[in-house]
Amino acid sequence: MTTALTTLAAKALPALSGSPVIYIPEKNVYVTPGYTSASGNTYYKAIRYSDYLAVHYDIGEGYARTFLNGITLYCWDGPNGVIIGKKMWGGCGNWVGFSERFAMEQTIQMLKNYLAGQAKILGQYHSEQQLLSFSRQMVEDVKMYQKRIA
Repeated sequence: MTTALTTLAAKALPALSGSPVIYIPEKNVYVTPGYTSASGNTYYKAIRYSDYLAVHYDIGEGYARTFLNGITLYCWDGPNGVIIGKKMWGGCGNWVGFSERFAMEQTIQMLKNYLAGQAKILGQYHSEQQLLSFSRQMVEDVKMYQKRIA
């Protein structure tokens, strides 16, 4: 991964708020440095992006498992990210273990819901299946984007 791309990710993605990032090729993701809470859990942000979208995962690692605290989905408005979807977990009885598949499915649903709302505003009709298929392809593109540019 080039230094220029890492610098771009650090400056262009609002979810990072100026945090330094590193690229982990095995997971195909950018991560911020973690911090450890008083209870011993470590929290960090994981970011993936493409030409059209950026996905920001809030992840925690406890002594027994890795958990997903939230997902924020951005679209690009020039060099700036605009939040188009957000979902949070955590708290009493609302813990979600992290899995790549679950995170991807949640992201697809957020994008599908956003596109359905935009279509309604524009007076357009697209079937649920069309929106789901299109959203799935766009999110898969986000997952694979770094591999194409590496």
